[in-house]
Amino acid sequence: MVKRDDLKVEKIKQKKRFEVLTPDIQKIWKSISDNYELIEGAQLSNSFIILMTLDKTEESLTSSDISKTISYNSLGRIYKPASTLKDSLENRLKREGYVEGINENKKTCYKITSKGKKLLKGWISFLSAYKSD
Repeated sequence: MVKRDDLKVEKIKQKKRFEVLTPDIQKIWKSISDNYELIEGAQLSNSFIILMTLDKTEESLTSSDISKTISYNSLGRIYKPASTLKDSLENRLKREGYVEGINENKKTCYKITSKGKKLLKGWISFLSAYKSD
């Protein structure tokens, strides 16, 4: 059993660790904790890139279409194989409700959901707030 004094000491240590952070870093940590549900799904860059791609298109896209669009939008600097994207789409984004999959002509096409748009908006706001020196 943890003693009350031990908890008090630990809280003081945590406060001291926080106080040594610069105000900018404190702001980032506060933003992370305040908006954690918005950045929780950002475990891999694929998720962010996929949502960015789907957000700017009216039609549903296959994983191959998404791969080509990412390469085009990044001027060829980012290439994500369709199979890698399909894994992110099916096992993370679709499962969590950020995208929906629509079967068309034996292919799965994907479209961003309103929940996905909210997540993307949160990520963009969070990244926009972060300024590197």
